[in-house]
Amino acid sequence: MEKAKLLYFYDPLCGWCFGFSPVIKKLEKEFQEKIDFEAISGGMVLGDRIKPLSEMKEYLQEAMPRLEEMTGVKFGKPYLEILEEGTLMLNSELPCIAMTVYKSMTNKSSIEFASALQSTLYEKGINLNEVDNYQLLAKGFDLPWEVFKNKLEDPAYKEKTYQEFQIGQQMGIGGFPSVVLSIGKQGYLIARGYRPEAEMRAVIEEILSKEMTDSK
Repeated sequence: MEKAKLLYFYDPLCGWCFGFSPVIKKLEKEFQEKIDFEAISGGMVLGDRIKPLSEMKEYLQEAMPRLEEMTGVKFGKPYLEILEEGTLMLNSELPCIAMTVYKSMTNKSSIEFASALQSTLYEKGINLNEVDNYQLLAKGFDLPWEVFKNKLEDPAYKEKTYQEFQIGQQMGIGGFPSVVLSIGKQGYLIARGYRPEAEMRAVIEEILSKEMTDSK
């Protein structure tokens, strides 16, 4: 049986993806021998969806306690301060390009980089729209900053990123997080929105077991 692939459709600005991050990281560690994991950028906030954080403030302040309770993550004090201040522009483009650049420079986990991007915003309150704010991230993953920066500003990587957005659109992914487990020509949508780790593990094991039985 060929090795399965798990596609994690997420967006750096998706709060529920931030909440799902510990789940998907644990699953990668548990199943990495049997499954290749890849984070796929969604492009959730682009074009006319780009807006200041202040326009989402009421919605976010209402949703955050439930999100924290369900997922166990905590929004950091620096993020709560920029939410209160409200002028930060919500824009998925540059952090999604950063993921494309990351994947072009290393074979290490894109799941871990997705998590680090979200931690940068939601725990540390750092603006992901500023190129220079990626320096610590790049260094944290042992990537040479000058190369990373040059690629971040290269239109070719922007174009590749917009091509990646189309993967989810072509597969009918309507929201984030979404997870598709692909084995051969068969794809299974195993999460649409947040799903606890125990449920995810059970459904993955069931599919792997079924595929192994069918391939005999």
